[in-house]
Amino acid sequence: MVNWVSEPAQKFMVETLLFLCGLLVTFGLPWLIWRWLRSGRPSITPLPIIDDGNGGKIVPLIATFSGLRGLPWIGFASNNLNPRLVIQSDGITYRIAMLRFRGWGDIIQVDVQSVGATVNLSFAFRDSLFTFDADVGSTMLAAQTLALLPDHIALTDRAKLLLMGAG
Repeated sequence: MVNWVSEPAQKFMVETLLFLCGLLVTFGLPWLIWRWLRSGRPSITPLPIIDDGNGGKIVPLIATFSGLRGLPWIGFASNNLNPRLVIQSDGITYRIAMLRFRGWGDIIQVDVQSVGATVNLSFAFRDSLFTFDADVGSTMLAAQTLALLPDHIALTDRAKLLLMGAG
C-alpha cells in the first residue's frame, strides 16, 4: 500500500483533530447544555398565587431586579435565589437585596415587558429613578397579578391590553 501523506503530516492532522475535539468538549458541550437549560418558552401552567395568611397574595417569581426607569432591560441588582412579591391591601412587599414595602401611593405605574421566556412586571415609583422588576415567567401569571392591583394604580397600555385579554 502506498502512503500518500508523510508521517509528520499524519501526526499533525491527528493532533489537530484531537485539539479541535478537545475544544468542542471543553467549550461546546457546556455551551450546548447551558443553551438547552436556558431555552424556555413562557410557562403555560405557572405556579398559583397563594395567600400569605395575613390577607396578602404571594406571587411566585423566577427572579427580581432593580432597573432604571426608561431603560427596562438594564438591571442594577438581581435576586434569583429568594425573590419575593406580596400584594397586600395597602401596597406591595418585595425583595431584591432586602425586604421592602411600598404603599400604593408610591407607585406611579405598572408595566409588562416580555421577551422569550421572560415576562416582567415593572413597578415604577414616585420618589425613585429605579424600578422593581419581577420576572413572573408567564403572561397568564402576569395577568393574574395585575388583576390583584387596585383600580387606581396606573397601568401602561401593554399592561391594560394583557389584563383585558385575560379577562
